Amino acid sequence: MLDKITFAKRYSKALFEVLKADGQLDSGYAELKQIEQIFNDNANLSKVLADVSFPENKKQELINPLIDNADSKYIKNLLKVLVGAGKMDALKLIVDNFETLYDKANNIVHASVISAVPLTDDQKNNLSNTFAQRVGADKVIFNCKVDQSIIGGLVVKSSNVIFDGSVKTKISNIKKLLLN
Repeated sequence: MLDKITFAKRYSKALFEVLKADGQLDSGYAELKQIEQIFNDNANLSKVLADVSFPENKKQELINPLIDNADSKYIKNLLKVLVGAGKMDALKLIVDNFETLYDKANNIVHASVISAVPLTDDQKNNLSNTFAQRVGADKVIFNCKVDQSIIGGLVVKSSNVIFDGSVKTKISNIKKLLLN
């Protein structure tokens, strides 16, 4: 029996490959993100669907609207397989792994930005373009956070890259120089 992580990696890779081969990669990704949002909005849904003590006919009643509303036959089949195998709790991992494959194929980088004040849309766009060039990405998706403790400037963190241009760090570095 496969552990949940291996199971999720295999199914996400298989789904990625069939959607790509059928020219449905972008639409399939969007559909997966919508389904993921439904599960995020209903926190206990995956637990109920994976619960062996919950009646199968009730599980079908819960999952059928998702299956019926799915545009992709591959995603419909995935949902059927997951509910039939009692593995709906692996859906989040499958979507996360799929997103990693999708991002890699489309040269998309995710990064977090910490600023002392909220960034304007223009600032986000300029930063996105600059960071994309810096890391060699086609697109950068930011998760922006405000942290007034950095005083000013920005901290940009991606999977293996950190650019810390915060005033707090600069003051800390000057302090270290003065003390040594």
